Amino acid sequence: MVGGLSMSIEVISVPDRRRIRVRLLPVVVFLLLTALAFAGDALVRSYNFYSQIIDGRLATGYLTSRPGLYAAPRVLQVGQKFSVEKLIATLRRAGYIESNASGVWSGSFTAGAAVVEIRPNNTNVKRLVRVTFAGDEIAELTGDGVGIDSFTLEPEILSNDISSKAGKREVLAYNEIPPVLVQAILSIEDPRFFEHSGVDVNGLARAFIRNVSDERMGQGGSTITQQLVKNTYLTPEKTLRRKYAEAMLSLALEQRLSKQDIFALYCNEIYLGQRGAVSVRGVKEAARVFYGKELSQLSLAEAATLAGMIQSPARYSPAHHVEAAQARRNVVLGAMQENGWISKEQVAAASTQPITLAADRSLDNSLAPYFVDYVNRVARSDFETSGDVQRIYTTFALELQKLAEQALKRQMDRLDKIYASRDVKPQAALVALDPHTGNVLAMVGGRSYAESQLNRVTDAYRQPGSTFKPFVYATALEDGMSPVQTFMDAPREFVYDRNKTYRPANYGGGYSMREVTLRTALVKSLNVVTVDVALQTGLARIANLATRFGLPKPERYPALALGTEEVTPLQLATAYSVFVNGGLRIYPKVIASVSEPPGTHNLPPTEQVISPTTSYMITNMLAAVIDRGTARKARGVVPGTAIAGKTGTSRDGWFIGYSPNLVCAVWIGFDDNAQLGLTGAEAALPAWAEFMKEAVAVRPDLGGTNFECPEGIKFVEIDSANGLISTVWCPMRELIAVTERTSPHLECYFHGNLPVRISPFAEE
Repeated sequence: MVGGLSMSIEVISVPDRRRIRVRLLPVVVFLLLTALAFAGDALVRSYNFYSQIIDGRLATGYLTSRPGLYAAPRVLQVGQKFSVEKLIATLRRAGYIESNASGVWSGSFTAGAAVVEIRPNNTNVKRLVRVTFAGDEIAELTGDGVGIDSFTLEPEILSNDISSKAGKREVLAYNEIPPVLVQAILSIEDPRFFEHSGVDVNGLARAFIRNVSDERMGQGGSTITQQLVKNTYLTPEKTLRRKYAEAMLSLALEQRLSKQDIFALYCNEIYLGQRGAVSVRGVKEAARVFYGKELSQLSLAEAATLAGMIQSPARYSPAHHVEAAQARRNVVLGAMQENGWISKEQVAAASTQPITLAADRSLDNSLAPYFVDYVNRVARSDFETSGDVQRIYTTFALELQKLAEQALKRQMDRLDKIYASRDVKPQAALVALDPHTGNVLAMVGGRSYAESQLNRVTDAYRQPGSTFKPFVYATALEDGMSPVQTFMDAPREFVYDRNKTYRPANYGGGYSMREVTLRTALVKSLNVVTVDVALQTGLARIANLATRFGLPKPERYPALALGTEEVTPLQLATAYSVFVNGGLRIYPKVIASVSEPPGTHNLPPTEQVISPTTSYMITNMLAAVIDRGTARKARGVVPGTAIAGKTGTSRDGWFIGYSPNLVCAVWIGFDDNAQLGLTGAEAALPAWAEFMKEAVAVRPDLGGTNFECPEGIKFVEIDSANGLISTVWCPMRELIAVTERTSPHLECYFHGNLPVRISPFAEE
């Protein structure tokens, strides 16, 4: 009796309990088998899921689907200036390797004396592309045995981290990694790499024991495959879920790639710290940045030092923590001895060697640092609310960037001799863009990024001088003036705002003291006539039209006609694009697409600024600037290509010029705004001419034999001295572009003895 209640307890005998267990045993077994089946099915489903991620990466290009910054794809064309050696270097940078290649690489290639055969891994293109050379020029392109006009390579990666500069990287195949470096990396990171299947159970057990006995968690256990997966697929968070994903991806990756490919990928992708502002990625770049050597030249001690950095590049950096780097190097040497790869004597000799680094030239060897900075700025501005940016495909053309850097360097070397007595050297900037798309193809923001990170292409506002004049004349043509309308070229004083006066002077103080045509005034860059044209056209109209070209709005003073309002080289190059683009304004662009490779179907935004006929008449005048004007030094420098352009001289030297498919602006000057003392033709034009010549040679599509002529343009031969229709007696005849409305209607009566006749081309 408990609390007033009676309770009876039935006691189950031992035999009964045995009978119950026997009856339950099949149920337990069934449940266990069911659980195992479900677990196995879940494991298979999970493996398939992660396998699809691997397959997707391989299908879209393992190297070109990584997060980071990419250059515009290189296009091979018949007639292109190119050599076998340069093509091989380009292929390596774009992820192609020599001999056979698995799907992890962009493709493979084989090279002969005058032939390179490319086997792309992209199934959407040709299976075999054959490039035949004649000297330093591509003579023939075939795809699967059929002639083709061009072939596009995979894009080259500029940086895996858009916030850091990257060096000039080339992809390594496994057989290009020296054995001493392979042994050093395996010894310290994954001795059983060639034995396990992606996840090393023995290594995990050892790591677990260390973690249990050590208060600091997270030690060891990851194989090289897991590290590669973690660096290329996953976030750095330390969770069981991420660790599980890492293991499954590693198992899947090992089933699809050879051990050699996985190890080579690891050596290409591994992050090895910073030197200066340059992010070092891959062992080949690390050898150059830290030791100034090729991989094959590394000593045992140097190879061990690089291998030791992998675990913690900042802590074991030989540039910043020499003692820690030495201690870690010696640990690697000991591991190499333990694995039987080196002797005790070799350890003793290598461990006593001091760490000696090459001079830090990392910034000098970095890829387009000014351009990368600008892309980073644009990316932060445009994508700050759109989440993490995975891949940024830029408009940047590596081959043109190199030519731009070389052209500027050669010109600056020449100018340094002129300014040798000065404490400060002049600076320079160059920008090149596609006038039809706005794609920025090359950008050099200064003579040395290591010395100055100011990007003068985008951030240095300087007076453009006479390079502004085409916008004055474009406004006049839009307002109805004719290219053959005449103005007096003589010293003059202009009155404006009722009682204010302005007395401009021609450069050098020379005057023809006669009437000259509007066209001649632009070709000869006559200041007095330009101010006269501006005042007759209207300063407000010119200022307003300048803003539609994308330039800062100038103050409405007569001097605006001579380029007193400060602009950047990028703004000026973009504005000149209107003249070659049928009067349409484009917007400069450095990012072609995000996440997905750029397509060709998206048309860039445009705005009609001036009429196609006005833009062509200005181009026709600027072509004459090169034929017989202030830029005569550029005549014939780009064979077979139509070019036009304008010099500018303020305190600085400018030249802005273009072909039918490429606009380039060059600025030379002092950062402190000191007087350069050279004309634009002397300072800037030589660099422009060299760049344009080489750019069209390597990219014939950027040239063009003629500027596209719109409807409404006709060509009239005039006497350039007076603007009248020429006769056979005129000594200075010139064929010019005009419209019906602006065409001359009188024949020249200054030469010969013929009476004056009315031209059939009458004014409207």
